[in-house]
Amino acid sequence: MTLQQFRYIVEIAKHNSISKAASALYVTQPSISKAVHEMENELGITILNRTNKGVFFTKDGMELLFYAKMLLEQMDSVAYHFKKQKATDVTKFAISSQHYGFAIEAVANLMDYFAERKYELTIREGKTTDVIDDVHASKSILGILSLTDLNKNFFERYFISKSLLFTPLASMKQHVFLRKEHPLAHLKSIALEQLENYPYLTYQQDDVLLHFAEEVIDVDNIRQIVYLKDRGAMNNLLSNTDGYNLGTGCIVNNYMDPTIISIPLEEGNLIQLGLVKRNDVFLPEDLTVYIDYLTTALNQSAPKDGFLRALQQ
Repeated sequence: MTLQQFRYIVEIAKHNSISKAASALYVTQPSISKAVHEMENELGITILNRTNKGVFFTKDGMELLFYAKMLLEQMDSVAYHFKKQKATDVTKFAISSQHYGFAIEAVANLMDYFAERKYELTIREGKTTDVIDDVHASKSILGILSLTDLNKNFFERYFISKSLLFTPLASMKQHVFLRKEHPLAHLKSIALEQLENYPYLTYQQDDVLLHFAEEVIDVDNIRQIVYLKDRGAMNNLLSNTDGYNLGTGCIVNNYMDPTIISIPLEEGNLIQLGLVKRNDVFLPEDLTVYIDYLTTALNQSAPKDGFLRALQQ
């Protein structure tokens, strides 16, 4: 048995309905029904009688409900003792994202939106695998990442295996990020062959499968590579060296060095940006506000020569 199962029991009693309990907890009705069945099997009792007029607690169910309320009250007391505040007074959620400036700009706008309330936001930037693992493990309620023509089919199967749902936001052609003083900066488009003599700056890690890389490129054919984990370091190196990076081409004002530009990559892959979440989780209203800000920031920063569409939520 888990505390989450006890929460489900108490919420069902509060609403006299599994569907209303699911809505209040931002989970699916089948998730709660499954949890109740698992408790019934584990304890060898029937907790709920299900009729066409709704659900009713059995005698054993009422006794279990008593213990569930007692356990949750004790847990709340412990949390209150150590945190000195109730969680319901604070808006809390976590978001994981690949290294995108428009995702951070959306957070800044959300902070302004939350100016009159208490909040605790956790923003995690990392590799594709980090984003997926965070969302799958419920460390983050929402993930922001991209797929390409080369790995899209792989990820569609992978998301299903992880019980995740991917919702596309926008599609755009692959671009090259470099500084205005770069020897290739005067070109209208750049071929991979023209980049051979310049350092490749990438968030991709050499221990990560190619399917999970943010920039799908064969690193075995590249002579000079710099692996990075930090978006600030990426911006600094792009603006002060002849290194380059491949990506969406989005230039986010105030969140990138103004000397950095993006140029279309000839025969580059199509990048599909989107949101990933667990199948059994409903996004609260505050998250839809963030998604609106994210869509706006993406529209404003996307390269006009390669931006294909943005889908409103």
